[in-house]
Amino acid sequence: MKKYLVTGVAGTGKTSVCRQLVAMGHEAHGIEDSENEGLFAMFRKDTGEPYEGYTNTPEMIKNAEWRCDVTKLRALLGAQKTDTAFYCGTASNMDDIIPLFDKMILLTAPAEVVHTRLSDREGKDYMGGTEESRQAVLGWKDWWDDEMRDRGAIEVSADGIVKEVAERVVQAAAL
Repeated sequence: MKKYLVTGVAGTGKTSVCRQLVAMGHEAHGIEDSENEGLFAMFRKDTGEPYEGYTNTPEMIKNAEWRCDVTKLRALLGAQKTDTAFYCGTASNMDDIIPLFDKMILLTAPAEVVHTRLSDREGKDYMGGTEESRQAVLGWKDWWDDEMRDRGAIEVSADGIVKEVAERVVQAAAL
């Protein structure tokens, strides 16, 4: 069974691409979505403890890690129903989860595209829901993209309509 991790910074379209992949008939899971409750949690960098009362304020963003529970991720991967599936999300502990996948596909987009998409979250408690959190994402975007490329990610342009991006993801997976 082939397992593909689709990742990227907030605003690159991971959730939208995941939904489009499902609409195209592929098995795809938004691993950060509420359907997989408990798979991800926010932890404090300074203490390593779960972050109680976390909100996406600049102060909290600087002291937070979005970690995936590897045991729960293995269970989700083990429940895969088809020969090929896409798992869309990102985490602070990528080194722990990348080895579980056959390929990693990195969604990238120009900073102005990411900013515009994140602006649609204004007023919501999502990453990018405030200008400060949008600037935080843009501040680490280039570093993150470079890190994922260095770890073997196949880069896919997330600029454009979601159906085209999803088709690029499928092509990158060489299906």
